[in-house]
Amino acid sequence: MEPDASSFLCQLAVNVKKILGKPNLWLLRVRLYSQGEDNKTKKVQFHGTRAEAEKRWVELRDELKNGFTNAKGEELKVFGDVLNLYRKKSEQFSESHQSRFNQLLNDLGNAPLELFVERLEDHIELRRTTPSKTGRPLANASVNRLMQMVKAAFNVAVEMELIEKSPINRTRFKKLKEVSRDRSLTPEEKIKLLDTLVIEAPHLYPMIRYAMLVPCRKSELINMRKTDLDLVAKAIRVRNGTTKNDEGIWKPIPTEMLDYFQTLPADCPYMFYRLEKDGYHSLGDFKNAWKRCLRLAGISDFRHHDLRHISASDMVDNGTPEQIVMQVAGWKTNMLRTYYHKAGKKALSLVNFGAGTGHRPDRV
Repeated sequence: MEPDASSFLCQLAVNVKKILGKPNLWLLRVRLYSQGEDNKTKKVQFHGTRAEAEKRWVELRDELKNGFTNAKGEELKVFGDVLNLYRKKSEQFSESHQSRFNQLLNDLGNAPLELFVERLEDHIELRRTTPSKTGRPLANASVNRLMQMVKAAFNVAVEMELIEKSPINRTRFKKLKEVSRDRSLTPEEKIKLLDTLVIEAPHLYPMIRYAMLVPCRKSELINMRKTDLDLVAKAIRVRNGTTKNDEGIWKPIPTEMLDYFQTLPADCPYMFYRLEKDGYHSLGDFKNAWKRCLRLAGISDFRHHDLRHISASDMVDNGTPEQIVMQVAGWKTNMLRTYYHKAGKKALSLVNFGAGTGHRPDRV
């Protein structure tokens, strides 16, 4: 006979501990025990503020407590129930994941599960044919990311035995072919953009200049701290927990930017910063200033992430081994060959055409 939840006691204090050396990473420990021999303990890592970690601890406690009485106590009626269950079971959510989650919850959250497949098909067709705020329909890559979350949400419900099987299958919802972006900047566009930044947003200029030379994610650049600067090795440490895969990497310092890093203000904690009356601040969300500079420079259809593509390709074209570029960029798989190294200008120098056709137009 299953013990009743009321017979179990829970730790009185919220057990949330900071994991040293990892920003905003917490260890949550929940222990339930009875007067008999039955007990249950759960430990998870959580990324966020302390308040968010404590809130998640309470949720874990309630989940564990309910697990003693009825593992199938949740009733799923609409897709929003499935999504919220998935969110609750996911310890870490990136900004893009949260945005996708919010969109799905808003668009399909009220769809009854028995009608969900039809609603999902209509939703995807609408998103693929109707221009969004950017003026473009939803790209195939965005549809695939959306479907990944839908499938993952239903898989959680299946694993918890709350539904028998997922209604999403590969036959009905095939993965769409993706064409990676192939947007670069001409040498003239690079100069024009940098010149514009110097005048309109000088606080962004060093970071954009660095991103043109070294493949980095925006979050990596914003989170760089002066304490991670090694001028002897001419390198910058991107710490564990601040990269996409949470593993730390080293970024090189280009010779032409060494002066910038050597002359960082002594009392500024950031590698890239903006100076205001009350002191130095992180760049934070610079989206508006970035878009304004692009517009003034006459550059369209360009994203900050495209700088990562450009710098990686330029490194290869300048003779850097692909394996080294992958290491600097933080790629585990050969993303460089698949998505980024488009031009291959270095390889063209090795082409030999032999004797050619032997045709001489003066003999025609």
